[in-house]
Amino acid sequence: MDVTREAGESRPTGGDSRASWTWPANGPWSIRLTGGGARPALEVYEHGELIDVLVASSLSEDLLRGARRFDGGGWADGEGRADDTGWAGGTGGAAGFAWGRLSADGSAPTVAFTGARLRRSWRPAEVVEVGDDFWLAWAPGPLVDVLARRSDGGTERLRPGRAR
Repeated sequence: MDVTREAGESRPTGGDSRASWTWPANGPWSIRLTGGGARPALEVYEHGELIDVLVASSLSEDLLRGARRFDGGGWADGEGRADDTGWAGGTGGAAGFAWGRLSADGSAPTVAFTGARLRRSWRPAEVVEVGDDFWLAWAPGPLVDVLARRSDGGTERLRPGRAR
């Protein structure tokens, strides 16, 4: 079963748990969960263009696969209004987005973004599991780095690329 989510879509209803997550309505990203069975895959899109494919694997212990930041600019409703989730679109809608695989024990990491190069102040991100193998995280505001912490205390850090 394919599950596609676009930024700004409302939460689906129904019994498919793989499609029952909240979604960051602030940014040019969308995802598609494909494959199913033994080899599910998470496709990540930016402005409708495929930027990453992450396949479920027991061979890699990497937790944090990718991260992007969006510095704002009229993409949502074109007028900078917040939607019903409270995320502001349009101008001033800066945000960060990260994704990866769940830990070997099946848990999602704790994720935080920082918004400054000096005097780092880490902001907790909203993290959701996608299917049985992947996670997504996002936070509002201008962001510089992302940190993912496993349940065993190990960390991975990445500087998000800038969305076009």
